[in-house]
Order: sequence, then C-alpha cells, then structure tokens
Amino acid sequence: MPSIALIPFSTKIAEELAGHVARGLSLELSEWLGRQGAEPMVLTSAQTEEDGAWRKLISFSEELTPENVSEFIHGIHPEAHADSMEEPEFALVISGMLEQIGDTNYSEALHLALTVTDVTGGYSRGRVVADLMPVSFGESIAGLFREVAEALEVKVLHEYATGTRSYQAWLNMLITRALKLAAQVGAVARDAQGLYNPALEALRLDPKFTVARDELTELAQMLVLERGFEADEAMKALDTAVSRSGADWRTQRARGHLMLAADQPSQAAKAFCQVLSGKFEAPEKSDRLQAALLAGRAFNMAERPVEAQRVLGLAMQAENLRVDAIVESATSSAAMGEQIVAERLWQRALELEPQSISARLYLARMYRSAGETEKAGEQYSQLVRSAGLPREIFADAAEFFVVNQLHEKALTAAERYADEYPGDAIAHVLTASSLNALGRHKRALKSLDKAEVCVGVEEIRDLVTRQRRYAEHPEVEQQFRTWADACMHGNAENGEKGMRDILARFPDFHEANLFLGISLRRQEKWEDARDTLLHLRAHQELPGIDKELTGIYSRLGEPEKALECAKAAFEAAPEDPFLLTNYAGALLENDQIDEANKYAMRASMMMPDDVPTAKLLELIKLRMTKRGVLKNFAATFREAASWLRFARRKKS
Repeated sequence: MPSIALIPFSTKIAEELAGHVARGLSLELSEWLGRQGAEPMVLTSAQTEEDGAWRKLISFSEELTPENVSEFIHGIHPEAHADSMEEPEFALVISGMLEQIGDTNYSEALHLALTVTDVTGGYSRGRVVADLMPVSFGESIAGLFREVAEALEVKVLHEYATGTRSYQAWLNMLITRALKLAAQVGAVARDAQGLYNPALEALRLDPKFTVARDELTELAQMLVLERGFEADEAMKALDTAVSRSGADWRTQRARGHLMLAADQPSQAAKAFCQVLSGKFEAPEKSDRLQAALLAGRAFNMAERPVEAQRVLGLAMQAENLRVDAIVESATSSAAMGEQIVAERLWQRALELEPQSISARLYLARMYRSAGETEKAGEQYSQLVRSAGLPREIFADAAEFFVVNQLHEKALTAAERYADEYPGDAIAHVLTASSLNALGRHKRALKSLDKAEVCVGVEEIRDLVTRQRRYAEHPEVEQQFRTWADACMHGNAENGEKGMRDILARFPDFHEANLFLGISLRRQEKWEDARDTLLHLRAHQELPGIDKELTGIYSRLGEPEKALECAKAAFEAAPEDPFLLTNYAGALLENDQIDEANKYAMRASMMMPDDVPTAKLLELIKLRMTKRGVLKNFAATFREAASWLRFARRKKS
C-alpha cells in the first residue's frame, strides 16, 4: 500500500476554533484510515516564535491544488529530491477545504471538500464534497470518508461513526483533538484559558458521548504531565466530565497521574488501586499490573511503605515491570529503616538491568546520606555516563562532587549536563563552579557568559553572581572559606569580623550572611543571629537557614516557631537523617511525644550510632515514663487501630 499523508485541512473562517475544527477533522480522518489498515501521517508544521517560548501551528487559508500539494511534499526534504528521478516520501496526499455555507455560522453547517493527490504523477485522484448539517452530518461524513478511502484504494473494514447525534458536540470533540495536537508540539500558550471547555460542552450536549471524555482525559494528562500546566484546573475538568458521562478505568488512571502531579499521593494511590481491582478494574492484566506499580510508587510518596510493598509484589509478576517494582520495593524498605534490605534490592535491580538509572540513583543517595563518599561517588560516576539522563540527576551528581571536592569529576558531570541540555543556565553555572574550584577562572567566565543567554537565568541570578565574583576575585572566595571555617569550628568572633568585612565590600554575598548568622549563634547572640538569618531568608532561601533558626528559636523560648522551622528544613531535604533528629527534638519540645518518638526512631534506624539521636530517644523515653501508663496505652491503641482499619479495608 502506498504511503499516505494528510495536510491539515484549510479554512477561510477567521475564528480560531474553526481552525481547530479543520485540524481536528484531518486527525479524525487519519485515525479512521488507520483502523482500516492504512498508515497515514498528518503533516504538522509549527513555527517557533522569536523568544522561543512557544510555537504556533501553521495552517492554510486556501484550497490546495495538486500542484501546491506536490510542491509542499517535495519541499519537506528538498535535499532528498534534488535528483528528479527520486520518488517523494509520500505517494498519496489528502488535502481539504472547510467553508461556511452562505452566512451560516460554522457551528450550524459546514461545506467540506477533500482532494486525494497522486504526488508521483502530479494529478488528482478524486475530489469529494459534502455539506455537514446538524440533522444528517453523521451520514454525510461517513459517506465522505468512504469515498476518500475508495480514492486511496483502501478497503473499508468499518464505517465511520461519529459516536453522537449532536453536531455541535462532535465539533467540540474535534476542537479538543486539535488542542491535544497543539499541546503535543508545544503550541499552547502558558496563559491560555478555557482549554477544557470544548470537551465539557460536548458532554453537556451529549453525556453519552464518551469519546469527548476520553479526549479531555488525554488532553489533561498531556498539558499537566508533559507541558507542566497546573493540575488543579485539569482535575476540576476531569471531575466535571466524569460527573456528566461517568468514569471508567482510564479516567481513574488519569486521575491518579493528575493527583501525583498535584502532590496528593494518597489520593493517587487510591485511584490506581481502583484500576488494579474493584469497580474500575482494567480489563487487561498488563494494565492492572501497571496500575499496581503506579500505586506502589504513590504509596511510597505518601510515606505508606507497608501498603506500597503489598501492591508492588503484584507488579513484580510482569517481566517488563519487575525492575521498576524492585526499585520501588527497595524504597519502601528504606523508609521502614531496612537499609540492608534496600541496598540488596537496588543491587538486584542493577543485576537485572545495569542501565537502571533509578536504582543507581537511589544507591548513590543512600551511600551519600550514610557518609560512604567513595561508594556514592562510584554510583554517580556511572550515572553521568548514562544516555538520556534527566537534567536533575546531572545537577545532583555535579553538586555531590563539588561538595566533596571531587572537582575533576564535578567538571565531567557538569560538562555532560551542558552538552545534553545546552539551554539550561544551571548546567553552565555548575560547569563554572567546577572550573573555579580548579583555578580555571577564564574558562569559568566563558561558561557564565553562556548561562547569561539561557532562558530562565534570572531565576538563578544569585548563583551566577557568586560564581562570577569567584572568577573575577578568587582571593575573596579564599577569604570567605577561611572565615566560614572559623564561623563553624574555630574562633566565632574572628569569623564574625571576617564575614562583616566581606559583606562591607560585597553586600550581595548571601552565603557570607548565612555564616555570619552561624557565628552569632555560636556566640549566643540569639536575637542578632535570628535577625540576620530572617533578613537573609527574605532575600535568598539558602539551605541550612531553617535548621539554624530551629535551635535559635528554641533558645529564645519560642518552641512553636522552632517546630515550624524544623519541619521546613526536614521537608526540604527528607533524605537527611540529621534533620529527622532535629525535627524530632522540636516535636518533643512542643510536647508532641508520640510524633517525636516516631521520627527519632526512624532517625535511629538510619543512624544507629548517632549519639545525639540516642540521647534524644532516652529523653523521649523519660518523658513517656512521666506521662503515665494510660496515655502511653492510648497512643499504642491508636497506632494498632490504624493497622486494624487498614486490614479490614483489605479484607473487604
């Protein structure tokens, strides 16, 4: 069968939605031909705006002649057709024209003309026309598609069915299809409004038109998961669609994905579990096992490792999901303090799939948090050599090497990051950071110049300023490090003087402000330390501010603020076991003894030899003893009751 292409249908109608109808109709015809055994392709052209922020789909306003079509097809790859004897990539091309009938609005009636062009011979195989009216549009469009298939010499296996008797509902479904294509190629502006309205209007007109619901489901997932749109609006649209036409397993799966994007992992896990078994159970076993894996991942994100392991055991039945399920199961084990089991499982995942990025990343982070720098460095070194590595992992690896003063490896990771993602400003800043540490300041300045032309550089302006200052004044950086060591471990008074001297010359040196706060804290100048750190936080959120403020507020007799800061520090870096102890101490200070005990026990499992954690546990035990038997029994009963409720739900 000759290769077939569709050029998105033309229209003179000025309204933007009419253009979406034309493009959606070409997509609908392409999908229907695919179900007849053909392999058509819709030729989508997009124009990038000058700022590079988004693209615009190109469409025609005139009906294309066979000559226009041949010129268009030969122009796709002009170098491939330099030899006139070479045949074009597509032998048959469908083009079309969508017009109003007289003064009637397109939403009331349309005239559609489709042409099949033989590009090889440069002639028309046939031109078919139809008037689409609300009463008879279903028969008209089915007949039109049938005639197109005959011109293409494609055998019709199934007649086209609109799925609804409402003409306007069908048009709105076509608009949603076109919006989905626009989202796919990035041609939807970030401030676009009403993207879900056409599908919702279709379902209002015909609640049984489930095709519109399915199109909305796919559009919502594409916008949120691939284009980074807000999940809340998508969830509201999906809820409205389900309220009008009902739910099925696909809408439940989409709900789970959107809930994850909205940072509601417990609700996401619930949705995935319904796809696994229950009212919305998926018909295919492969889909059910995929849902089990997704549910396990969501349970892990919700800090419910026991439930995660239950569903992940099912996901391991699928050969193609086994490695991912093992990785997630290891994550559950780590959350329960079973570090040895987690390490063994991640290593098992690497045995089955040596290229598993997630398994290697989890191992690297586990070794890193345990202080096993050599093992962590080995895993990160393997990671940066992986193909198709996500940008955040490049950044994580480069940061690890920088922090541990492995500057050559940090440079390798940062340069790989910059090669893979040359438009990421942070990649060039990380490269500059490594070059500065190696004393290659001229090259660092060149990397910073590259960062300056990247989109989003203003979001990391402080980092760029810091590295540029390092490259231009390396002696200041050396002074800063000397005084920072004094602030942390040496003479805090000298450290304070040194930091104030640096800040007098460079007021925007935010890190100097942080260490100034630390030196004031060590000198027990609690109010000055608090004010310095709060002023810094108002201008730049640096890691470590909340941890420092936790102890300062505790000394100032403000336990509620201490708890607030401890929680913020823990949530910003939940993999840091020292912040667990910090958070547990703040909970205890606020008389939340049971919660303090829970987090302190978790910290103890991650750091069994940590002296401050052991002392905190002793203090918690003493407080629990003073609290009395009855209250301790009540706390234990509440914990047991939660397990009982979970067991009952599983049984039912």
